[in-house]
Amino acid sequence: MATILVLAHEYDGFPERTYLLRGFFEHWERSGHRTVVMQGVPRQADADVVVLHVDVSVVPEEFLAFAAGFPVVINRTVRDIRKTAVSRFLVRPGDRWDGRVMVKSNFNSGGTAEALHNTAAALRQRPLPYPTFKLNKTYRIYQSVAEVPDAVWSDPHLVVERFTPEQDDKGYWRRTWTFFGDREQCSRYCVPTPTSFRATDREPAPVPEELRAERKRLGFDYGKFEFVIHRGKAVLFDANRTPAATGGLELLSSRSLASLAMGIETFVRAAQLSREDRPSDS
Repeated sequence: MATILVLAHEYDGFPERTYLLRGFFEHWERSGHRTVVMQGVPRQADADVVVLHVDVSVVPEEFLAFAAGFPVVINRTVRDIRKTAVSRFLVRPGDRWDGRVMVKSNFNSGGTAEALHNTAAALRQRPLPYPTFKLNKTYRIYQSVAEVPDAVWSDPHLVVERFTPEQDDKGYWRRTWTFFGDREQCSRYCVPTPTSFRATDREPAPVPEELRAERKRLGFDYGKFEFVIHRGKAVLFDANRTPAATGGLELLSSRSLASLAMGIETFVRAAQLSREDRPSDS
């Protein structure tokens, strides 16, 4: 049996929100493991495996410092998931790109988590953790770089990215790869417009080797990548280390959820090996 510590931010509202990770707990407990959730950085804790599940685009240093004291930490090195850290296809003034571009928030999910943290802090009459932050969940497509307004280039909350859609007669396709340790599921979803999220069709899809290389580059143990296949090339545009259990056509089946949950065993085995390698006190 292993003790699994889920480390969340005190402003995340972890017990109330529909995080995918919460669906794993019952499967871990059936396997004999114990799950403990701590919101905020504790003074001390005992655990075999730590899941760093802090739902903001950039994990605060105090969480990383606390996690550094444990030998097995899931997503230990995944500190920054802003587009500037994830995307290989950002466009900057002067770049030689003559295709369409999309303007979006630099923050994960438009900065929803940062906005929620600011609201939680205000309700508790505490200083805002992101006082200059601007929530922006809109996506704007321009026909060329030249059409992008000057105000976009000077706004640190926004990025400009190549618009590389995956499109056919049915519509636009978006792919999601959800993984945990050595377990994974990958599907593609059809949406009517490039900026819509309501899927009209779903089908299983393979995981391109380019995406596996991106996972290694970014250091992810657990998460969800969103990508497209554009002109035969995989294009990663979003990486999330605290994915939600979404509904509709994106809802994972109970079998898939159970399979993903068992990815924990990769880390439990690593914790066991770590204990065996420690010198005895005698």
